[in-house]
Amino acid sequence: MKPEPATTVDTVRDFWQAHINNEYYTDAERASDDYFDEIERRRYATHYHLPELFASLDGRGKRLLEVGCGIGVDSIQLAKRGFDVTAVDLTENALTVARQFAAHRGVSIDFRLGNAEGLDFPDQSFDAVYSFGVLHHTPDLAQSVAEVRRVLRPGGTAYVMLYHRDSLVNLVHRTLRLPYESPVDRQDHCPVVYTLSRSGVRRLFRDFSSVDVRPEYPFTYGFGPLTTKLPLAVRRPLGHAVGWHLMITAR
Repeated sequence: MKPEPATTVDTVRDFWQAHINNEYYTDAERASDDYFDEIERRRYATHYHLPELFASLDGRGKRLLEVGCGIGVDSIQLAKRGFDVTAVDLTENALTVARQFAAHRGVSIDFRLGNAEGLDFPDQSFDAVYSFGVLHHTPDLAQSVAEVRRVLRPGGTAYVMLYHRDSLVNLVHRTLRLPYESPVDRQDHCPVVYTLSRSGVRRLFRDFSSVDVRPEYPFTYGFGPLTTKLPLAVRRPLGHAVGWHLMITAR
């Protein structure tokens, strides 16, 4: 779904102020021990491709910017891999929880308010940029990708996830006219949701020197047992064929 002409970053901010991401994993009180533990455990049990990505990274001596950190679940994992993490999000609601989460896990992260379309950092500030499931929710997607490239140092790497147009999840949502992003009801639509093909991603990242794109994650948490019970040996090949997440490594 592309944004309506009147959709602005402020419209997107208003939506995410009311929809703190990842809270669908738990009914526990916000910022309680159970809240943090359940979100972390269930996120990485279903998002099998994320622990694998993190395990492949060595952040020692490197500065990393996370664009759209939400409540900081991945920020914490990246800090544990040795990165000096700066993490921005559009909403203060999420950042309040993120700071509590990081303190709970005993890691130091510089959390700031920020807008993907206009990152408040000088050119070539970071060795790596990480953004998972965020840039496809900002009205000017191309501008946000240009900003990622601008703040990367020469030889730096961007790790980005964008939604896959040619996925099973997108087919189900479009066929049944279901809203995205944990809606309250079927009229509770996220104001901006871009979905892209693999070739579309390569065009979007054409100013990078190399771009690797692979689909992962065949079912969302809303698919219930298909996501939580189906063996990884089945989910992984399905993800490579019709996955909802396009995992992008751009250098």
